[in-house]
Amino acid sequence: MLGATRRIKIQLKNFRYFSNFNVSMANLTRSGVLLIKEEVKRALERNDPVVALESTIITHGLPYPDNVKCAMDVENEIRQKGAIPATIAIMDGVIRAGLDYEQMVYIGNVEKSKPIKTSRRDFPYVIGKNMNGGTTVSGTLIVANALGIPVFATGGIGGVHREGETTFDISADLIELGRSRVAVVSSGVKSILDIPKTLEYLETQGVFVATYGLTQDFPAFYSRKSGSKAPYSVDNPTEAAKIILSSKFMNLESGMLFAVPVPEEQALDEDEIQGVIEKALEDAKKKEIRGKQITPYLLRKIWEITQGKSLHTNIALIKNNARVAAEIAVELKNLEKKAEPKSDALPRKSEGKTDGIVVIGGSNLDLCAKLECDDMKLDGRMHPSKLSYVAGGVARNICEALTKMGSSPAFITAVGDDEPGKLLLSLMPDNLKRSAHIVKGKNTAQCVIVLDSKGDCSHLLADLDIHKEITAEVLYKDDSILKNAKLIVLDANITVESMEIILKYATEHNIPVFFEPTDVVVSAKPFETSYWKSVKIITPNINELNFIASFLKLRSSEEELNSGDTKQIAEVARTVASYIDNVIVTLGSNGVLIARNAKASEPFLLGQTDKHIQVRHYPAENVENIVNVSGAGDCFASGLILSTLRELSEEKCISIGFSAAKKTLQSPFTVADDMAIENIRNWEKCAIYYSI
Repeated sequence: MLGATRRIKIQLKNFRYFSNFNVSMANLTRSGVLLIKEEVKRALERNDPVVALESTIITHGLPYPDNVKCAMDVENEIRQKGAIPATIAIMDGVIRAGLDYEQMVYIGNVEKSKPIKTSRRDFPYVIGKNMNGGTTVSGTLIVANALGIPVFATGGIGGVHREGETTFDISADLIELGRSRVAVVSSGVKSILDIPKTLEYLETQGVFVATYGLTQDFPAFYSRKSGSKAPYSVDNPTEAAKIILSSKFMNLESGMLFAVPVPEEQALDEDEIQGVIEKALEDAKKKEIRGKQITPYLLRKIWEITQGKSLHTNIALIKNNARVAAEIAVELKNLEKKAEPKSDALPRKSEGKTDGIVVIGGSNLDLCAKLECDDMKLDGRMHPSKLSYVAGGVARNICEALTKMGSSPAFITAVGDDEPGKLLLSLMPDNLKRSAHIVKGKNTAQCVIVLDSKGDCSHLLADLDIHKEITAEVLYKDDSILKNAKLIVLDANITVESMEIILKYATEHNIPVFFEPTDVVVSAKPFETSYWKSVKIITPNINELNFIASFLKLRSSEEELNSGDTKQIAEVARTVASYIDNVIVTLGSNGVLIARNAKASEPFLLGQTDKHIQVRHYPAENVENIVNVSGAGDCFASGLILSTLRELSEEKCISIGFSAAKKTLQSPFTVADDMAIENIRNWEKCAIYYSI
């Protein structure tokens, strides 16, 4: 069973039973009981309109394959109105909020999936035994309420069954409506039920009921009138949304029902369908069918008697309800945004202006130890050194350099709530502090960098576990960051799982990605994902290039690259450039080497403009008075990023990158203070290169 959502297998040791299901999304997801489709999760985190959908229509309502087609059509109706559908179901003991086509086919083929009709009472059994389940209206209400989805579309809700005064057969849908803060859009209650008693019961539960249209005539599912009146009526999505918002402001804990009559052209005659229902009820009574089996049996019997007419009506009303629900959900979000209170507090991250650069990756507190002796002896002796704390991390360095160059990058990173974290934040520019995700109980990333007397890195020790906390939740915490991206910059500190999410988003929205490999052992992470083609620029050093080429099976992992053999490096870069549009190999004091299907006079993000991959070597100019080299590569990358977005030629981009790196080489800081654009030379100069 393939799905757009990454599978999470429940481990028994992590499984938690809940005393009730009035729980938060965070608790459900942490327990492994709930898995949310990425587009649904993203919409919830961005506060975009979402419409919940039940799954018993797939598992118990319509025959296969009509059930699957109907479910997909209903989702499409919701999308066309500007909302995101979230079909709720249980698969292999995991609640799914959002299904893809393959999952719908799987659960819709009931002979194979054997789903259980799942209401509140059934959840523990279905989940505990790793079974499949189609959620009823009440079951879907529970999940929608936990997720904070305020609008739910269905065909018709359950209610008080005929002769309910003696059988006490009352649907759990009514109980759940009375305690879930969700507005249900349906064609009233199923016409096989006792509609007047159902309306009375809803009143007892404190459920707001209104018809949707110009009349208060309560619909009867297959037909537009039931003979009963609703307490209220609403005319349009705005009126409905205002009522939902008012209930939210009042903090009422009960749900709402908006009863939408079936479209007139698909409605069945009231008297005709009533006679059909009577026949179906009589047949069910003879066969002693009751409980959760009664509704699917009656619907199937009605379908047989009407020779399929009821099925067409059922599908038509479900689609219509979905359209109305989506319109209400969209209008509700519009009203909520208008009603948001103004604040004099610091602006949220999303409110700062950005120039389209989004940087995602590590922030570290670096302890730099510069040796005063010529070399380091690993025999336990003390080495006289000059020690200093600096803010580091590849992504953070790039962000700071871009900021000092006059850019306004958005930054996604993670920092611990410990003392090193406080110190790190105090060393960061204000715009970077605001964007940091503070993780309680985690160590801030720290590196010990040992520099030799010449300023070159000799040894590196690191604790970088916190970078694993840059999760999907963090990535989508602020809706405008990725949405407004023109270029995404990644370092290799984040996990492959998070990288997959980012690269998938970049692929879907046609956003180019700039990847800084960071370290040899993690340099091939993008190629472990399914969306590596969104990476358009990589900046490996020689060892990282060799590792990437080996990972891609372009050369043996046993082969090493000779740092002094430019032609050998060029050939490896040429092979890697058959995968990535722009391969920029940093050679340290020997400059950079570029492999791409384009001329030096062309910008980087034009795509492949030449038939053959060209390789060029840009030697670096000699730099005197070098103080340290720890941030030079990151500053080179920053100059490259900023000039690339300005669509400057490759020659000019490299010249600007060299100038930015030189500033930091001559500075005691990871990023020099005077990185302003007017202080960076060579914005008009073309760097000199040699073709290889």
